[in-house]
Amino acid sequence: MVKFRINGPSFVLSCSEKVKIPLMVCSHERSGTHFMMNSISECTEYTANPFLNFDYMPLGSFVNFFYKESTNKFLFSLQDVSQNESNTQCVNSIIKSHFPLSLLDHNKNLCKVIYIYRNPEEVFISYWKYLHRWNWFEGPKLSSPLELIKSNPKGQSQRYQIENHTNYFARWASHIINAKNLARNYSNIVLVNYSELKNNFETTIEYICNKLKIDISQSPTKPNKEKFIYGKAMDICDKERILMKNYIKEEIKKFPNLPKDLLNLF
Repeated sequence: MVKFRINGPSFVLSCSEKVKIPLMVCSHERSGTHFMMNSISECTEYTANPFLNFDYMPLGSFVNFFYKESTNKFLFSLQDVSQNESNTQCVNSIIKSHFPLSLLDHNKNLCKVIYIYRNPEEVFISYWKYLHRWNWFEGPKLSSPLELIKSNPKGQSQRYQIENHTNYFARWASHIINAKNLARNYSNIVLVNYSELKNNFETTIEYICNKLKIDISQSPTKPNKEKFIYGKAMDICDKERILMKNYIKEEIKKFPNLPKDLLNLF
């Protein structure tokens, strides 16, 4: 482990001589980010312990997330944190991000990216519980996931947005479409559905590593669920689930550019 510092607060990261380019796992909130990070950490040289939170905490004082030259400089600095010329090491702590991928300069190929997305019904039930977990105003604490879906983004959650959205559902859809459009043109980005990771675990991990040219050091193993981050324990009744599913079924039709596996769910 090394203590990493760039004109700001220091924090501890892991480094490796076996890794040449950092790895980012990106998603809309509550889409399986930690599931993916921990899964990759179990079987490759990359690690989620510790991971690097690509967010205002701890990086806001010296990375401008909305300026590509700033993010380029930061990601480039992660590729060589050696103490001397004979010991070149790259940060192998996985970078966790919820910012839209279009904010990065993928022409520079400064990091490999796994983008994970998830069924919106599951996302918003989890996100609803997650927002209630915190004492601060991360986002609106409403009485149901359906209310959250219909609400316009508020609070600290807005830091990830590059534009205003009429509601959280449009924000979710925009995030995924942004990544999908970029993945068509850049080989350093791979898109993965959460359900594939959950139901076809080994095959999905092997697919990701093959696409991104990541060496698998041991057989892929599903991570312990104790490593996941959960929201506040809250129940949702069957009637509310049905109302939410019906709303999503109609709302998702407004976003035909979403991945087909999402559109085909409803």
